[in-house]
Amino acid sequence: MKRFLMTSLVFVVVLSLAAGVVAAESAVVRGGTVRIAGQWGTITNNFNPFLASGQNAPGTRSALYESLFFVSVLTGDITPVLAVSYEWKDNLTLVMETREGVKWSDGTPFTAHDVAFTFNYMKQHPALDMAGIWTNGMASVTALDNNTVEFKFATPNTPLFQYIAHTLIVPKHVWEGIQDPTAFTNPQPVVTGPFLVGRFTPQAVTYVRNNDYWIPGQPYVDQVVYQATRSNDSALLLLLNKQIDYSYLSIPDPQRTFVDRDPQHNRFWWPVTNSNILYLNMSKAPFNDTAFRRAMGYAINKDPLSEKAYYGVVPPSHPTGIIPGQQAYWVDPSLADITYSYDPAKAREILSEAGYTWDSAGALVDPSGAKVPAVRILVGAGWTDFISMAQLISEDMKAIGVTMVIEQEPWNSYINSLMGGTYDTAICWGTGSGSTPYDLYYRTLASEFGGKDGGQAESNYSRFASEVVDQALATYRASSDPDEQWQAIATIQREVLTKVPYIPLTDRSHFNCYQTATLAGWPTADNPYNGGEPGDEIGSRLMLLNLHLR
Repeated sequence: MKRFLMTSLVFVVVLSLAAGVVAAESAVVRGGTVRIAGQWGTITNNFNPFLASGQNAPGTRSALYESLFFVSVLTGDITPVLAVSYEWKDNLTLVMETREGVKWSDGTPFTAHDVAFTFNYMKQHPALDMAGIWTNGMASVTALDNNTVEFKFATPNTPLFQYIAHTLIVPKHVWEGIQDPTAFTNPQPVVTGPFLVGRFTPQAVTYVRNNDYWIPGQPYVDQVVYQATRSNDSALLLLLNKQIDYSYLSIPDPQRTFVDRDPQHNRFWWPVTNSNILYLNMSKAPFNDTAFRRAMGYAINKDPLSEKAYYGVVPPSHPTGIIPGQQAYWVDPSLADITYSYDPAKAREILSEAGYTWDSAGALVDPSGAKVPAVRILVGAGWTDFISMAQLISEDMKAIGVTMVIEQEPWNSYINSLMGGTYDTAICWGTGSGSTPYDLYYRTLASEFGGKDGGQAESNYSRFASEVVDQALATYRASSDPDEQWQAIATIQREVLTKVPYIPLTDRSHFNCYQTATLAGWPTADNPYNGGEPGDEIGSRLMLLNLHLR
């Protein structure tokens, strides 16, 4: 059985310098351009890697700057990048060896001192620490020599490895002179990545091959162009007309709309990386009743949700919320009988045993004798996939005597309703996504994120509180032993399946759409060398490295 590697593997060693190569050298035709629809609206002339995607130019996080490792959310595999190995010494000390022979694009050698500087710079400027590394147990980061960096923790938190691994490293000799990094646009970026900035306009940014890149022979293409587009429809038209090669694009009925227009060349790969979830506001009745929540789990038919919202491309979720690529290792087989398969009769039986009844019109009556009022189901305004699911769920709930009313709210209002706890039920994604189920369960179930004392719920929108879950999460954080971590996740699964703090509906995927008339080497289900990340996220660095002319 394959072990997930994010925190389970104690030591990683580089077996080849060019980790991540997927194309045999003899099959590679060099040259050409990768054309990506990478920005909705105009492109920002900003190459600051500390900013979130969308605040900087697309490609900053994939073509220019590099992380220490890349951890796949699909498989848990770890690809070494600027670091070649790591070791947890006592769950409070993480030591990494950095790669030798790497140079910044201005010719300055890359060392462990650049790594230590990057993290300490984030501590000095907390706005840069968007992953919260320094607020979640990190105590110090020190370069022990040119190729060794030591991370010390005040409290154990081994899952932070992924966020440390994915931090983009900047050159100390450049950034130590920048007094306000949040306002710095970095017009002449000094990088270690496979490409350099070529030409910029608000409509397109071109990156050219870094001929001194540390992986010999890569990248294979000469340049990458990220171009602006107006909308999903515009990007699809560019793909259909072979004017671009790739876009991160949710296409309605992608087989018919895109692939069937040119079956020889048009492709999509939508790997599952998260779940779409029905959150239940446990701070109010009837959602504070476990029996009612369990009944809802059986009353909702999840297969039609997949068909109507995603044309069957994205399947229904596992009842634990664990994504398919992680289920073989992490799902506890002793819980296999708790499926929450569609069974309205079972739902009514659960309600009846809990003291619910039905009036002469078939409406559900709670154990106190009061009719259960209409339940609101919140979705984002115009979000067609969620609206479709809400319509089907509303129909399903009639079988147990519950009326549902769909509420659409624009983003600001929608997220405020979720965090403020003013909603009844809501469709949203899992608020944590990583290479093990810990990330999902931590962000979605930890009581610290559940709006204590009526405050804002940062990510535990159901406002679920369980000492069992909190202790299991703490056990996982404090350990790097794979068996201990597995047992912690199994404990949480049992709570999820028996207490039903939320209802997983459908899987949630990345949306890679591409055409192969010119280029080969794309990540696919058969060769998932990255996690299907958008073209401007760090996982796409591997895609840019491996694409080549046909």
